Amino acid sequence: MPRRLESLLTSCLSVAAPFRCPVCGKPPFDGSPGMFCAECLESLPFIAPPYCPGCGGAMDGILDVCPKCLHQPPRPWSQTFSLFDMEGNARLAIMMLKYRGRPEFARALGRLLGGKLKRELQCPVDMIVPVPLHWTRFIQRGFNQADLICQGISAELGVPVVRALRRRKRTRQQARLSRKERILNLKGAFSPTDSTKCERRAILVVDDVLTTGTTLASAATALLDAGASRVFAVSAARR
Repeated sequence: MPRRLESLLTSCLSVAAPFRCPVCGKPPFDGSPGMFCAECLESLPFIAPPYCPGCGGAMDGILDVCPKCLHQPPRPWSQTFSLFDMEGNARLAIMMLKYRGRPEFARALGRLLGGKLKRELQCPVDMIVPVPLHWTRFIQRGFNQADLICQGISAELGVPVVRALRRRKRTRQQARLSRKERILNLKGAFSPTDSTKCERRAILVVDDVLTTGTTLASAATALLDAGASRVFAVSAARR
């Protein structure tokens, strides 16, 4: 079965019938459709506070940022969070979502992120913006995983998802590039769909994985250039 058709059928079934834990198929820990079961939830490598303001990872010293962010340039966002370290069942969830056509994982990830943001965000946000895919990659995958995660966050926060960014060029996959190559790869990659949507708005920009933060930084900068008052960046996992 073609991957796009399989993804479409999976999405339709997720609406028609409540999915169980997307990892193991057991009942969700809270009874809600598509959420992790108690056992799988406990196995996830959640990042505990205090959080690094650069990448959302755990702080393990007395510095202002974690060791991995010491040599990174200043970030354009006001605050950032990641749910997990990219390992174990968290890595499995991301890989199944992105590369195995399993969009149901996004529901659980988005709801968990939404719950964390309710507790941790410094101030309310006006809109949630997914990091966009280039249209050619969207056709190949059949969905934008960041957009699906945003839907779960929106359900928790009661804040609308606005597709306020477009991807102007097809970029190489960031995971295969060095930090310098990542910056060049994303130069001019994002632009606002309508700058008036962003003016004087506090915006939450969302991606699935944060590695060096280059993708989120490029998206956040485009939103600030379009007039956003503040940008908060979140990801499901931190590599």
